Amino acid sequence: MGLLNVFGDWIEKRNVRRVEICKSQGMCPECQGKGFNMLGTEVYMLNSSYYHCAGCNGSGTYFDWVENT
Repeated sequence: MGLLNVFGDWIEKRNVRRVEICKSQGMCPECQGKGFNMLGTEVYMLNSSYYHCAGCNGSGTYFDWVENT
């Protein structure tokens, strides 16, 4: 179980670091400031609401992401 704990701690530290970087740049951590998420599974969707970032409601800003989470 020690290896799983180390791996979990590493992921948590990486996420905290990513959020701090996004905060300093003022961009949403989920969409990297683009305002939309483009995953491989969403490329073929015709509904445009799939593309908007749910974290920041499509604005791409960190402050909107904080309000929604």
